[in-house]
Amino acid sequence: QVQEKIVEVPQVCNVEKIVEVPQVCVQEVVRHVPRVEVQEVIKEVPNLTIHTVDKIIEVPQVTFVEKTVEVPQVHVQEIMRHVPKVEVHEIIKEVPRVEMQYREKVVEIPQVHFQERLVEVPRVEIQEVVRTVPRIETQVVDRIVEVPQLQIMEKVVE
Repeated sequence: QVQEKIVEVPQVCNVEKIVEVPQVCVQEVVRHVPRVEVQEVIKEVPNLTIHTVDKIIEVPQVTFVEKTVEVPQVHVQEIMRHVPKVEVHEIIKEVPRVEMQYREKVVEIPQVHFQERLVEVPRVEIQEVVRTVPRIETQVVDRIVEVPQLQIMEKVVE
């Protein structure tokens, strides 16, 4: 009988693996670097010299002077007048009624002649009178007056 036998035999399998290997590669690099080059340019600049000149300019100076001005003030005052108020009260009085009998009698009566006479009754009217009053201004004047000074000196008397 045939028997089959399995025997393992090593088999070589090649697997590629990437490994970096350093390698020097020389290349020229051209770099542009600015080079400083100095050029002299002559520019004319004016040389200013300052001379001061004193100049006197008169400037107006404002001086304030206080001045009194009279201001009119209105003073209100109440005046009470007593005016009679007429009230009528009716009072009933009993008076006996008299019947008159007239007889004619002639009597001379002096004739009265009325003459009107004017009587002045004073009535107060208020009028405002404006008067100018002189305003006194005082000016201060410096005056030098010599005043005698007493000097007291002590003397010893023996």
